[in-house]
Amino acid sequence: MFRRFAAALALTFVVGASALAQGGVTGVWDLTVNGPEGAITATATLAQDGEKVIGAIETPQGKAELTGTLKGKAINVSFSIPGPNGPLDIKVNGEVDGASMKGMIDFGMGMADFTAKKK
Repeated sequence: MFRRFAAALALTFVVGASALAQGGVTGVWDLTVNGPEGAITATATLAQDGEKVIGAIETPQGKAELTGTLKGKAINVSFSIPGPNGPLDIKVNGEVDGASMKGMIDFGMGMADFTAKKK
C-alpha cells in the first residue's frame, strides 16, 4: 500500500513539475524598462518548451523575434532591433517569480533594469 502511495505521489510531482516547466513563462508580458530618458513600455509574447523560450517583443522601435532559455527562475533572452547605425543586439537577463519578472537589459552601450507582469 505504501509503495502505491509513494509511486502515485512521485508520478503526481513529475507530471505537475513537467506541466509547470512547459508553460512557466508562456503568455503575454507587460514590461517597463527604466531607461536613461525615463520609463519605456514593451509587450513580450513568450512560449516555453522545456528550457527553451521563443517569442516576440513589441517596443516603441518596432517588433522583434526573441530566443533564449529559462533555467529554474533565471531567464535569458536576446533579440535585435533596428537602430540608426544598424541592428542593435539586446540581451535580457532576469528572474521569474510566478507572474512577475525583473532583471537587467544590456543594450550594448548601456544597461537598464526592467520589471514585467504576466497578463
